[in-house]
Amino acid sequence: MSVLCTRCGRRPAQYFRAVSGERLCLRCLFQSVERKVLETIRRERLIVPGDYVAVAVSGGKDSLVLLHILGSFKERGLLRNVKMEAFTVNEGHPYSCFYRMSRRDYVRELAARFGIEYNVYHFKDFFGVTALELSERLAKAGHEVHMCTIDGVLRRRLMNVVGRRRGWTKIATAHNLDDEAQTVLMNVLMGNLSRFAYYGVYEDAEEKDLIPRIKPMKYIREEEVALYAYYHGIPLMELECPYVVANPRYDLKFTLAEWEREMPSVKYNLVSFGEKLARALRSRPAAELKRCRYCGAASAREVCRVCELFEKAGLLEAYLAKVSQVLSS
Repeated sequence: MSVLCTRCGRRPAQYFRAVSGERLCLRCLFQSVERKVLETIRRERLIVPGDYVAVAVSGGKDSLVLLHILGSFKERGLLRNVKMEAFTVNEGHPYSCFYRMSRRDYVRELAARFGIEYNVYHFKDFFGVTALELSERLAKAGHEVHMCTIDGVLRRRLMNVVGRRRGWTKIATAHNLDDEAQTVLMNVLMGNLSRFAYYGVYEDAEEKDLIPRIKPMKYIREEEVALYAYYHGIPLMELECPYVVANPRYDLKFTLAEWEREMPSVKYNLVSFGEKLARALRSRPAAELKRCRYCGAASAREVCRVCELFEKAGLLEAYLAKVSQVLSS
């Protein structure tokens, strides 16, 4: 005899949610995922009337599920007077070119289904070089910089500048519970207290005038996102980015999975801890805002991380000229 769903009591249970002890049918599971996302948006006022929300789409399951859920909320009138745009950033290395860009047509169709505009923004157009070209120039100059660092630093700058020009008020990213737990744990292990001051609001503590980043799926487990994607016909990732294996976060993913077997709430506890610490740190007087002496962007240092990368690569003047050209166009 099959076990019935804990919530509806009618359909057979097909999923066990260890943290709550619930056995759920797929319909109740997916309803609970959408309800949790909507509750997070409303409780934390992540999206309010008048917002222009840009949804960052990498082409992976998480970002596609986020676009699907936010689009369905918009279609059902749950997000009133909210403008949306979906966008993808092409960093210009083999993974982004051959995997991410291969999803463009699907993303465009998904966005169009909900009446959402979709655009692709390229590193090459904005910085004058791709991530791969910058990495090669840095290596020739004797600086080994992880591709994830190059992608992250430059992507934030591109999104902020493009967003300011287009009028975005929020950038929605598809970070799930697993991602957020990894972030908190990594910052604790590395002693990055300053990062927590902007945790949950901005992606980088250094750039304090970024367009706010919202994470509507931060309380949804990755496993549940994958199930939602599969049963809603959303394509799952067939290839994993080759650069992620050398990223310190990669090992934390498996460490947390081991801990979760003994303590089902460990990921929720870590995210809750990060948010409490962030609130405590933000209650203190804000540090004086500094500006990069080259480009004028907000920075905790004399030279921002973007200009630092281009300076090390011997491309600073070319980069500044390219940015000036882009901003004046």
